[in-house]
Amino acid sequence: MSDSKPKDGSTDWTLPGLDLAKLIESCQISGVDMKALLETEKKNVDALIEVNRSAYESWRNLMARQAEVFRETMTAIAAEAGNEALAGRRAELARQGFETALANMRQLAETATEQQKQTVEILRRRFEEGMAAMRARGGST
Repeated sequence: MSDSKPKDGSTDWTLPGLDLAKLIESCQISGVDMKALLETEKKNVDALIEVNRSAYESWRNLMARQAEVFRETMTAIAAEAGNEALAGRRAELARQGFETALANMRQLAETATEQQKQTVEILRRRFEEGMAAMRARGGST
């Protein structure tokens, strides 16, 4: 494989010793613009790659935040467990810990929801581009 990567963020569709675009163009079907078809499918695959990258980053960020919340919670519990002065306030500390955990879970849920919206937006945008290209070629919608 080539060490050079496209600078514009698109996918490199070349294979060593094989020009896929030329191969597909050589397979002419009456009434079908193979070059346009290839370009459309390339855009579809690029959109899926972008969705996968977005999903990966989203879940990676979500998992990192969950680990951070867990560390913070365990540190707070350990600090409170060793403090004899807080022995009479255990119920209040438990309530505060529960409220903090709920707030953190809410934040994580909101983060996950926002990241899913971004992923759906990528798919929606590609769908609309595909439909516009089909209309421009005279296809039915």
